[in-house]
Amino acid sequence: MKNVALEFKNVSFSYDKKEVLKNISFCINEGKFFVLLGLNGAGKSTIFSLATRLLKLQKGEIFVNNFSIKDYSNALKDIGIVFQEPTLDLDLTVKQNLYYYGALKGINFKDTINSIQDEIIKLGLEDSLDTQVRKLNGGHRRRVEIVRALINKPKFLLLDEATVGLDLKSRFDILSYVKELVKTKNISVLWITHLFDEVNENDDISIIKDGEIIETGIAKDIVKKHNKENLVDTFTYLTKDSK
Repeated sequence: MKNVALEFKNVSFSYDKKEVLKNISFCINEGKFFVLLGLNGAGKSTIFSLATRLLKLQKGEIFVNNFSIKDYSNALKDIGIVFQEPTLDLDLTVKQNLYYYGALKGINFKDTINSIQDEIIKLGLEDSLDTQVRKLNGGHRRRVEIVRALINKPKFLLLDEATVGLDLKSRFDILSYVKELVKTKNISVLWITHLFDEVNENDDISIIKDGEIIETGIAKDIVKKHNKENLVDTFTYLTKDSK
């Protein structure tokens, strides 16, 4: 039996009386890079919020690292989170932001930096540790947030639109780095995006529209199944309004 990083089983969710997720089911196995692809407003961020317990489960089941989300102390202890909106303190230095997060996890200053020293170097942040965050560009700020999410050595990393607003090179540098984490550290990843060019043909993906998973599988297999030329054409076909 495979270990599961994240599993949604028949999950539905409503804000007030508006249903925004409708019987959602999908599974991410341990050590896999998984893309949740959908337009803005499709329900991606609600899935992210449920998986990280920012929202309370209403209907269905969610498992994180093989634990029920209801057992949140175990389910969430080995995850790393990168939010869509920036969450760094702009007035602190990079190092101070990292120290502060480490302290929240019960990790001392020395161990905080030691735990991510290699990642700091790989992401080119070694010369920015004493720089105030507000002086960094968007790409470097996002790199700091990713490094911060790795302080507690998570088994599962969740990123919600992590490259939005960044230039093309920064986007693909970050994407390549995250995929390398999967290969070298066996970290499981949920990569949430609306950007088609961030999806490789060999990626495991689920496509979401209006709160429903409408297709799941390997990207190239989904394209072939629907007899289309590429993922953009396939996505357009699958998400078009039927009238």
